[in-house]
Amino acid sequence: MERGTRADVPPSAHFTYEGGALTCDGVTLESIAARFGTPTYVYSASSIDHAYERMVAAVPRPCLVAYAIKANSNLSILRRLAARGCGADIVSGGELARCLRAGIRPQDIVFSGVGKTDEELEAALDADIRAVHVESVPEIDALEQIAARRGSPARITLRVNPDVDPDTHPYIATGLHDTKFGLELDVARALLPRLITSPHLTLEGVACHIGSQLGSASPMADAVEILGRFARECVDAGAPLRSLDAGGGWPIRYGDEDDAHPPWPAFGAAIEEGLRRSGADALDLELIVEPGRALVGEAGALLTRVIYVKEQASKRFVIVDAAMTELIRPALYDAYHAVMSAREGAGAAPGDLVGPVCETGDFFAVDRALPDARRGDLLLVRGAGAYGTSMASNYNSRPLAAEVLVEGGEARVIRRRQTVEDLWRGE
Repeated sequence: MERGTRADVPPSAHFTYEGGALTCDGVTLESIAARFGTPTYVYSASSIDHAYERMVAAVPRPCLVAYAIKANSNLSILRRLAARGCGADIVSGGELARCLRAGIRPQDIVFSGVGKTDEELEAALDADIRAVHVESVPEIDALEQIAARRGSPARITLRVNPDVDPDTHPYIATGLHDTKFGLELDVARALLPRLITSPHLTLEGVACHIGSQLGSASPMADAVEILGRFARECVDAGAPLRSLDAGGGWPIRYGDEDDAHPPWPAFGAAIEEGLRRSGADALDLELIVEPGRALVGEAGALLTRVIYVKEQASKRFVIVDAAMTELIRPALYDAYHAVMSAREGAGAAPGDLVGPVCETGDFFAVDRALPDARRGDLLLVRGAGAYGTSMASNYNSRPLAAEVLVEGGEARVIRRRQTVEDLWRGE
């Protein structure tokens, strides 16, 4: 079956039909829409908890799970993960502030990203985070100058580029030579004498991240093997290394996969295999992993109401009140998101699921078997817990959607819906 024509909906223990109505952990989507309106992001708290427990169990050695908060940075979600001992992988000063506000311990925060400003680096040092993941020589120059001025050394991790093909969408592949991320290995190797002798920098770790939604566990093993060999070089050169960060990329199911992704324990085993092949398993380094969507992607869905059903040019357009402003992944990546009706047994009919935004790219599904919806019906776009609200916008002067967390049989707002007046606040 061609991509884009599937009606596949991945199984879920949290979004299920009960008595003919679609529910999130027992709370009907109809009741959520009635209380909070649409479009609204709906999250299952128990799904987040379960994903975190599965992640920890999948890695065969103790590790720090540093959640990549770019996936979803809502404070309630961060607090939930922090309470379970989760750390954070951040890429901006704003994300740092969110983590500290949510109670994530500074010693469990790592700061990635290719374009950290001096102000962001200062804030990271002020907070005394675990390490700054440096990704270029100019960044090292800037951080060393800041640390020298402050009079205390900055802890750094070298993020290297292993040039391993992650077998994923090119927009989310981050470990190849032609991406902007990380340091080439020969560059990182040449930096070792400087870093080890600098009174202003402490090389505390090595890291890599080859991409998201990995289609196979073998690239993870290859990348960790390369990283582990470099870790041994660092230790042999005299670096006080204490951690190895294997990055993220652990996949979730969206429903369009030709083959099932390997189970998460396969990725944990791949990390272990890479450490063994490189000999880095003998270094007694703390392991760090950086899942983002793996922890929250399946936990969230976008609840939306049908405005019109339009027939044109032999096509059926189901027009809903959600748009690319709420979930841009289909327009940006041609990403697949499964669609469910709030009514069990709604049937299916071919068509496009589109929003009201004035762009041809404003769609959730194209030429796909969709629920046979009518005006006023509720639909649920699954797999929207990651890179949904965090990539949302006010394009077309659309207020940001509400976010609701379902926990213990109750639904509560964790981000209120923006008002129209909020749109020009600060202008």
